[in-house]
Amino acid sequence: MATLVAGRFVPSPGALSWHPEGESVRLGWQSHGGAGRLHPARAFPMRLVVEVPDGAARVSAVVMRGVFAACAAVRHEPLGAIGAVLLVRGGEGVAPFQLNLVNGRHYGDGGDGVSVERINGDGTSLRQVGVVEGADGENYRVDELRIEFGRVRSVSGLEFRDMGTPASFAVFEVLFEAEVGAVCPFRGHGEKISLAELGSIVRLRDWGRFDASVAQLRRGILESGDLDEGKGSALTFLAVVAAAILDFGGDREMHRFQLDAARELDALTDPRQVADRAAALADQLLEGYLPNRKSDSGKVIDRAIRYIESRFTQEMDDDDVASEVGLSTSHFRALFRERVGVPFHKYILNMRLEKARQEILTTELAIREISEGMGFVSSAHFSRAFSQRFGVSPKVMRENSNSDANTG
Repeated sequence: MATLVAGRFVPSPGALSWHPEGESVRLGWQSHGGAGRLHPARAFPMRLVVEVPDGAARVSAVVMRGVFAACAAVRHEPLGAIGAVLLVRGGEGVAPFQLNLVNGRHYGDGGDGVSVERINGDGTSLRQVGVVEGADGENYRVDELRIEFGRVRSVSGLEFRDMGTPASFAVFEVLFEAEVGAVCPFRGHGEKISLAELGSIVRLRDWGRFDASVAQLRRGILESGDLDEGKGSALTFLAVVAAAILDFGGDREMHRFQLDAARELDALTDPRQVADRAAALADQLLEGYLPNRKSDSGKVIDRAIRYIESRFTQEMDDDDVASEVGLSTSHFRALFRERVGVPFHKYILNMRLEKARQEILTTELAIREISEGMGFVSSAHFSRAFSQRFGVSPKVMRENSNSDANTG
């Protein structure tokens, strides 16, 4: 069975981000470019490395979604120019796959307002999937570039190299069409929320995404149709939520809750019953942690959190966000703290640290790169803040994770 599996990469500070309707925000990586040496895009990097997640070693296609490209109009860059090279690294003994991205074929002027849908005849196709507002206030197409290999290939990674032309590419998603077997609903494939993210979502009190994760759990149980697998998924989900609550001051009654939940689920005889009861137990688990999480004011703060999530690597203050959701700054501050338990500036810091923790545990990127990608002014500042939140330094957390993987 083929499925789309999301590759992992670190976003660029200050890059565009994309928020598809009804889905989570996609933070972007943006490449060097711009129509002149003083253009802001000249500060962006020229190389993106994408890691292939577990379960995606056998790949038949790559799907990239992003702005392809800004500053690519003919007045800036001629048709036929090679703006970037895509290099798909093979496994041991497998030659890499290389594709030169050509202006007028694989990309074009993303701000021309013209919808695109075409098959290029070289195994690639391009179609519009959305719109995003640029830093200049202009709208840019979000396109999906699909690259077919023609056969299943062994893939170990992907590299995107900007060739230094004016075109500036923004990448929001890199998906590998991989042959995988049936998997847990929380493996983080495609657009799914992973178990690693779930703990962060609870610690950050991001209840909009928490509700999305519960819906994902229900779908996974129903689609599987396997009673025992569904019970196992539900108990794993509840255990991760309970552990996150315990980390930040939750009552030790959580242990009793998990035991009672296991007994309840064990008595059920139908996957739909398991799915419904698991969702109810998840809500029940959070009632003591945040009793008013579904209030009307909470919905406004959830909108604010979505806005913050799309820009968390950038400098922002609570005045900006309050204006975005239509509240006075003082009212916003009060509602925000009531909803998430910490002041605005502390929440931004916590979000950066949680995202950095995920990168440390799931990628091989250098800690310095992760620190810069999350918007920290220095590695020393990042390390101090990380140690205060998680009790260990970034380096020690990675070493412990690698040690667990080697002995597991």
